[in-house]
Amino acid sequence: MRPAILCPSFGEYGGIGRIADALIREFRAAGHSVSLICRPGAAASEASKGIPRLAIPMHQLPRRWGHLARHARLARTLWQTVPRIRGFLRAEEADVLFHLAISTYAPVALAMTSSLPVVVSLQGGEPNGRFAAHPGLFRHLLLRAAAVTACATSLAREAARLAPAITGRLSVVPNGVAVDRFTGAPPFAHPRPYLLAAGRFTRQKGFDVLIRAAAEVDAVRSGRVDVLLAGDGAEEAALRALVAQHELVGRVSFLGPVDETRMAALYRGARAVVVPSRWEGLPLVCLEAMASGRPVVASRVDGIPDAVVDEETGLLVPPEDAPLLARALERVLVAPAWAEQLGEAGARRARDAFAWPGIARRYLDVFARAAASRLP
Repeated sequence: MRPAILCPSFGEYGGIGRIADALIREFRAAGHSVSLICRPGAAASEASKGIPRLAIPMHQLPRRWGHLARHARLARTLWQTVPRIRGFLRAEEADVLFHLAISTYAPVALAMTSSLPVVVSLQGGEPNGRFAAHPGLFRHLLLRAAAVTACATSLAREAARLAPAITGRLSVVPNGVAVDRFTGAPPFAHPRPYLLAAGRFTRQKGFDVLIRAAAEVDAVRSGRVDVLLAGDGAEEAALRALVAQHELVGRVSFLGPVDETRMAALYRGARAVVVPSRWEGLPLVCLEAMASGRPVVASRVDGIPDAVVDEETGLLVPPEDAPLLARALERVLVAPAWAEQLGEAGARRARDAFAWPGIARRYLDVFARAAASRLP
């Protein structure tokens, strides 16, 4: 196969960029030629060094139709970039274009469907849990795609509801994890036991819910257990204010952005990893925590239950319910032996169901079917 990956967020630490990087590594290891279409300035990772790359400006479709100036800019960008993308794909002899991007980049992929088979990956991540920013346009892309993959069963259901005709071309392919990277990491040295949460500081990730829950956990309030937050984002100031409001200064620590090596150590040292999201696709944090042998306490939303089995590899609670989240955290903290059993079961599940080599093979099977059944 000669897949080309369209990933505007490549080179960023966010989930989609990291998924693209992992798949490039696995595709190349399996002997396939890979090319990449990304935005200018995207950092070259070890996995992507040496592969053909087209770095080209790509703008998102504005989330509201009333943004006329932004629509005009998008139209100009498409007029300038689509011929360059087509030329790049011809030069690289790509046999499939893998659209690994959020729904607001749909116009770019839609323009490519007349040139070669397009495989659309559904990763979630739209504000307020919406399936797509512009359902009508995204439905058109789904109908024109040679295949559609969803990282979560919830996303597959939403896609089938939006475009029932794609059912035969729709499959669930979860996100993966580099198991070996997390199983052998030394635990992070911290003066006290700690709970860990990691991600962008946005409303989607629900860190405010975690802070409110932490205020109800006796071990946190008494200073016996800390809460460590790894990441950054637009809501950091508001989260810090919430920490002060609940008198948790010194109990909740903001670590800032964390590289992969330190992140692996943080996972290994945590009593539990908390994922209090309001909506998700299938977050890598859950998979990485499981691979690290840590119990996951998470919201029961979207793709999280696909990975975290309640009462077996972690605990699931309703989103935005700080009291129930606090109770789940208390359960893990007061029963460390049981928490270790949850973590061990999670590690087995990560290795058996979510290791990247197996996930990459599933994608390659989808690509092969797509390439063999081009739409007219």
